[in-house]
Amino acid sequence: MKTLGWNCQGVGKTLGNPKLCHLARMISATKPQVTFISETKNAKFTSAQISTRFNVNDSIIVPSRNRSGGLWMLWSDEVEVSVHMTSLNLVLSLVTDRSRNQKFGLICIYGDPYHRAAGCI
Repeated sequence: MKTLGWNCQGVGKTLGNPKLCHLARMISATKPQVTFISETKNAKFTSAQISTRFNVNDSIIVPSRNRSGGLWMLWSDEVEVSVHMTSLNLVLSLVTDRSRNQKFGLICIYGDPYHRAAGCI
């Protein structure tokens, strides 16, 4: 099973910008079954647009809030993904590797660098 995780620190305004062109090349070169992109800082792209742009079977998007956070999880047709829960900081899913018929839980987490504990100044 190959996975790719990337904190992109903002994807920009278009799917054709240099950062996303680099991501497309990484996905094409490494051929991960699951790709997790965190800190997209973008809420305007749809799952269909993302799947088409990166030539993947499907994807789930957790939109950013204002210009903070944002998660994308993309996967190839080599796996079946059932997303059970999403939040601003994680995607919880069950992944089945079709070639081996193996199932496993996958949690993709984004740790917000600006988190403050309750009561702290």
